[in-house]
Amino acid sequence: MKFYLIVAKGKHQGLPIPIEVDLFLIGSDKVCQLRSQMEGIGPQHCALVNRGKKVFIRDLGSGESVVVNDEILPEHVEWPLHAGDHIKVGPLEFIIQFREKPLSQRDLEEWALKCLDEASSKKNMAVIDELQVAANAKTHALDAASAAAAILDRLNAQRGIVKGRLRIAREGNVTTVRINDVYLVEEAELALINKELHDNLAHPNLRVLLDFKNVRRMSSTAALMFADLSRWLRPYGSSLAVCRLRPELKQMMETLHVGDRIPIFGDKPSALMAAW
Repeated sequence: MKFYLIVAKGKHQGLPIPIEVDLFLIGSDKVCQLRSQMEGIGPQHCALVNRGKKVFIRDLGSGESVVVNDEILPEHVEWPLHAGDHIKVGPLEFIIQFREKPLSQRDLEEWALKCLDEASSKKNMAVIDELQVAANAKTHALDAASAAAAILDRLNAQRGIVKGRLRIAREGNVTTVRINDVYLVEEAELALINKELHDNLAHPNLRVLLDFKNVRRMSSTAALMFADLSRWLRPYGSSLAVCRLRPELKQMMETLHVGDRIPIFGDKPSALMAAW
């Protein structure tokens, strides 16, 4: 069995980090396997102990408290970790996951992103459970069930529905389309994505926001495909924008003059608030 820390926050979100040694140190010191100089990270902040088929975490007491699933750990005590546990080490956040079988790097990265999605979904369901309990305490059971269903509908609308290689959601008057693939390179894969985009966006008067959060590599063919999509949407009275492009991908799109036709936003909130 192989253990992974999956980065849950920041520019490296979704990155799977294998734990391949019996003692895996996180901290700012050069002896640590995972080093960070961010404020709040101690020299040897914490240790992941790989023992048999189990992993434990120990706060070594040199930085901010280590938090697992919103619970502050006592210092110098080994704490067992389970699949899906959320770990905070100062400003760093991870989830822990296990795999029996090895994967290629591409499949591993896609698996890690799915693990993050599942963790987020469980967190949303926990919120729903809390709200449902509160509703039951104040209203008739039928009203509480209706309230919980409405909350679930809203969360699902924001989270979106996975359709093939896309996650499509509605946020206000914007249709957000997150591309699930990490690499947009192979022509056969691009053809499938292009078909799914056309199948799902053939509606009038849409404001379509393509979210590149997951995309790490993209060919020039893919960039031009999105330019063609923008032109295809216009007869429907629809418009297209993109957000969360990596700097190197944004530079490529600008070099190909795709950015001249499609607004590019650094973050999602800015894109949702802007007029385009």
